[in-house]
Order: sequence, then structure tokens, then C-alpha cells
Amino acid sequence: MSPWGWVISSIVVAILGTVFGMSIGSLNKQVVKDRYGKINFKKTDIYFKWTRWDHVIVIISIYTFLCITGLLVFLLRGDTINSIWVQFFIHQTFVFSLLTFCWSITRTSYILKGIKERWSDEFK
Repeated sequence: MSPWGWVISSIVVAILGTVFGMSIGSLNKQVVKDRYGKINFKKTDIYFKWTRWDHVIVIISIYTFLCITGLLVFLLRGDTINSIWVQFFIHQTFVFSLLTFCWSITRTSYILKGIKERWSDEFK
């Protein structure tokens, strides 16, 4: 079994992950924190707007769907795990579906925390 599919996929994951991470990480400049390092949701509006974070999540979701489609095509063609393309698409699908899931859950939790802190009097 040739490991080249995994190696190439790891390089692609590192490059895309770095680009996506840097674009999302730059949003931290707009987050207001208190003296204890916690996010002040009353002064931070970034979690209630459509941002680069949301664009990145949509792009990664589309890329993941295309990787799943590519994997399906090569498996229907009769390729096995020994194929470089099958290895590549399995690795890409796993990593980027995990990233999409984790980032979506994180984004949703920040939104819910912000709603709870901003409008806590309405929930009592």
C-alpha cells in the first residue's frame, strides 16, 4: 500500500487549515474581553453578524461535500484503499468534516452565550 495519498492529503490539510485558521483568528481583534480574559458579549457584536468565520464554514462545507463526492466516484469505479485518490479523499473528508462540525458547534455556543448574557433578564 502506497502512503502517498495520505502524505499529499496531509500537506493539503496543513495549507488549507493554516489559511482558514488565519482568516478566522484575525477576528479575535474585534472581541472585547474583560480584565479576567472572558468575552464581554455586551460590547462584542461580532458573534451576531455574518463574518469571515461564516464564509469559511460554508467554504469548508462545500469542499467537504466535493471530497465525499470524489470519494464516492472513485469507490464506485472499483478503486480500493490502495488507490492514492481514495486515500486522499478519505483523509480530506474526515479532517474537514470534523473541522466544519467543531467550528459550527463553537460558533453556535458563542451565539447562545451572547444571547444569554445580553438578554438574560428575558429568560427569567
